[in-house]
Amino acid sequence: MLRYHGARLAVPLLLATIVILVGLEVGLSRTATALDGCRPTSDGIICGYTGSTSSGSSSSSRAPAPLPPLRYLATQGGSCWYWSRYPPGFDSWNSVYDHSIISTRWRLPECRSRSAPVVVLIVDASKRAWTVFRSFPLDSPDFRLTPAIGITNLPSRLHLEAPRRFRHTERLPDGRRLEVEATVETVRTEWSDGTPSVAYGVTTAIGDPGAVRHTYLLKTCPADYRISHLDGPKCHPALDRYPITVTYRWSARYRTAGGWIGLGSIDRPASIRYDVDEVLGVLQP
Repeated sequence: MLRYHGARLAVPLLLATIVILVGLEVGLSRTATALDGCRPTSDGIICGYTGSTSSGSSSSSRAPAPLPPLRYLATQGGSCWYWSRYPPGFDSWNSVYDHSIISTRWRLPECRSRSAPVVVLIVDASKRAWTVFRSFPLDSPDFRLTPAIGITNLPSRLHLEAPRRFRHTERLPDGRRLEVEATVETVRTEWSDGTPSVAYGVTTAIGDPGAVRHTYLLKTCPADYRISHLDGPKCHPALDRYPITVTYRWSARYRTAGGWIGLGSIDRPASIRYDVDEVLGVLQP
């Protein structure tokens, strides 16, 4: 294990790697001891940080003053690493960074000069962009059909509110500017009468009312009506309402510099139960 007191890092490693790790610790101990008050031990590097402040009174007393926790940083381009008490970087008190710190220490040498230009380790922009995308309150479709009760052999029309558009901009810890956009790419409808679902472009779906329409051939009826009524065969054999589902497919993209990069998509569905009836004409004598 590597253990830092004052900036503690403890990660279980396989027994087969301990010998190699101890060798690395010994190689790093000279600078660590000189710069950070650390010393190698049999089970890791111990970094004990202490400080003092004066009370300002005539009988001045000295009390421990906690120092900021160590953070793990790398030089520009990630060619070497070093520890700093000042952010940004990987906070070694936070166990979520244990794996990242350990794996990087195995890959990169220690910096030879503390005066080298320094930035935080490069952030994975795509992961951050996906997190932003998932945080957007993506709308589900707000829709209705006309007529309110469908009529067999006449089209039912979809009316849909225009979805919002989301855009986010932030400055990443490594200095890059991240932009994330999310828009509805397609609108998919499932009419639930055995016909295939259909995907429409969002402009078509929210454009002229009636651009998205569907005609039902069978009406919907309660179960007892389907069984006992003479018109039962005109009913759908299993449904007393058609479960209609409309789905927004939200697509996102991001960029830090240059062109946009596709990020992926998330579906947001909404459903209603739609009654369909029939209209019968009667000839008057």
